[in-house]
Amino acid sequence: VAKCLKEGQKDSAEGLNNVVELGCSQVSELLIANTNSEDPTGENRAQCVEIGFAHCELGSTLADVRLWGQAISQWNLSKDLLLPTLGVVEPIAAILYNEAMAYLEMNEYGKALEAIKQCRQIRGTDVGEAHALYAQTMQKLGDVYLGMSDYVNALESYEKAMEVMTTNADTHRISIGKILHSIGRIHHSRGELEEAVACYEDALASLRGSLGDDHPDLGPTYERLGAVYSDRGETSEAIEQLEEALRLTKLVSDGCQDNKADILSIEGMIFNLKGEQDKGLERYESALVVLKTYAAHKKEKIATLLHLIACVYLIKGENKTAMKLFESSLHTRKKQYGFIHLDVGSTLFNMSYLHQIRSKYSKALKCLDRALEIRKMHQPDSEKVAVTLEKIGALSKLTGKPKKSEVAYEEALRIRRKLFGEKDLSVAAVLHEMGDLMDDIGEYDEAITCFSACLETRRLKLGESDPLVAQTLYSMGFTYHNKDENDDAIACFEDALTIRKDALGAESKEVGDTLNILGFLLAKTGLMDDALTNLWEAFRLRKDNNDLIKASDTLKNIGNVHREQRRYDESIECYNMCLDIRRGELGDQDEKCADAIIAIANCRSDLDDHEGAMIEYEEALTIRIGVHGANDIRVAQILMSMGTMEFKAGDASKAKNFLEEYIRVRKENKAMPPDADY
Repeated sequence: VAKCLKEGQKDSAEGLNNVVELGCSQVSELLIANTNSEDPTGENRAQCVEIGFAHCELGSTLADVRLWGQAISQWNLSKDLLLPTLGVVEPIAAILYNEAMAYLEMNEYGKALEAIKQCRQIRGTDVGEAHALYAQTMQKLGDVYLGMSDYVNALESYEKAMEVMTTNADTHRISIGKILHSIGRIHHSRGELEEAVACYEDALASLRGSLGDDHPDLGPTYERLGAVYSDRGETSEAIEQLEEALRLTKLVSDGCQDNKADILSIEGMIFNLKGEQDKGLERYESALVVLKTYAAHKKEKIATLLHLIACVYLIKGENKTAMKLFESSLHTRKKQYGFIHLDVGSTLFNMSYLHQIRSKYSKALKCLDRALEIRKMHQPDSEKVAVTLEKIGALSKLTGKPKKSEVAYEEALRIRRKLFGEKDLSVAAVLHEMGDLMDDIGEYDEAITCFSACLETRRLKLGESDPLVAQTLYSMGFTYHNKDENDDAIACFEDALTIRKDALGAESKEVGDTLNILGFLLAKTGLMDDALTNLWEAFRLRKDNNDLIKASDTLKNIGNVHREQRRYDESIECYNMCLDIRRGELGDQDEKCADAIIAIANCRSDLDDHEGAMIEYEEALTIRIGVHGANDIRVAQILMSMGTMEFKAGDASKAKNFLEEYIRVRKENKAMPPDADY
């Protein structure tokens, strides 16, 4: 073996592995051929012990070059010889520890857990729970639980290890550093970013105390620290940490392909943080090729890379490719970890976003529900659970499931209050969403309560003139409008307008939106001139910001004001301008086009232009039947207007036909009870 190693060092890392594997295999065959294990406790005992330790040493040699499966085979041969001859003693515990480490590298967590628990039992009896070997075992047990996303047992194991190690911290600096690194990973996975940073920095301090500043073993901690800063939105700090991780990772001297993949992955992260997605994607894909070719057993790293590549394609807007990669990552992670691993939950969460932007809402909601189950299992009452609940709330509201939305928001609110207190901005954000939901379902008093609590916190934390304060005032104004409390609504919109002009600029689209609704409400209160002033300014801003559909909405509002003033020519001119924009942006057969045509028809009806009004109503009716079907309630509204027009014109037969059809459609819509029009 020594000769093979010496000769192998002249070749590549792969060549060295092949030489080591061949040499160990040949030695192992010789050992087996010379083993007489029929009576290991008799005169062959000494030989069996010697050969048992030889197999153990072969296993360690194979593990040194990452040939984990072959190493485990040698350790099993060693145990078969040493157990009958020595009994359950420390050498057996050491072999079990090594097996656990190998299984952990292979992501076979069940076997790793079984081996390390056996090791713990032996060492607890043999050397006691205050011994460094027992602490080392507890540390490895924590690593296994961490790999399984069992954070409660992982932390408990690490704490027991630390209790022993901190009694002689100088001796155990490296182990303490590694434990702190692992605890940092747990905090990061839970979304506890401040705690994660503190753990990683303490880990680096401990590791540097023994290894100095230039040891490759510091690299993974710098990489994790960079990822946390990235999640916090501190891009420059993240890049700095990742560049240090890259420098240290390049110091690894064995040249193995696994290390090359690590270097490419870190380079990919740095490029992506710098906004150079194409270069980042190229590095990730190169790393994936290296792993699949030379380290196919690294399923965890392969799944992570697939996930990262999918995220880049998502940012680039290549959604179909991103979805395929997420599905591949999900399949790999399920196969590797099972169906309830946290990484499976993360992939499902990202897939939900893709389904949503592709308007596949039921699939998106299904992914979020499953992600929530997984995250609740491992991270109860964590920020990630709250975020998932908020996404479920928003999507449920969008798809007409208000009760599901309300339950999700209430649970998210409970968690955020528990984590951050009543006056936290994240609590205010959920209260705002709850307010919007309550407004949607007509619970206006509840909505005002939510908005008021949100407004109080945002003013307290951000000041009176922050855009988020304006956002809440804006939403609250709509709720007051829905309650027909227009004076309070106007007050909210005027306050929002002042803030938005100061904070966002007088030419911003948000100012245009606020002027539009303010003009609409002023018209309702009879202040027509003030309404027109606001609406024309809103139209200009919306047009200048290239928000043409909203500009068309404002034109319709202006037309409505002119109609109230009986200035029908100006009204029809505005409606036609509105219609031209909508046809240009949406095509001739869109619902919004029908809406503008009906407005024109109503004006012609006011002018007693029977023929002109009926032509417009017919066109709008054709569009709505084509878009919504003949039994839609929006079709009924036009039928009633057409029946009324014919009645006024004295054609009772035509009027009766239209009005009977109106009644038929209303009866088809059983959810809509009879009203005054009916």
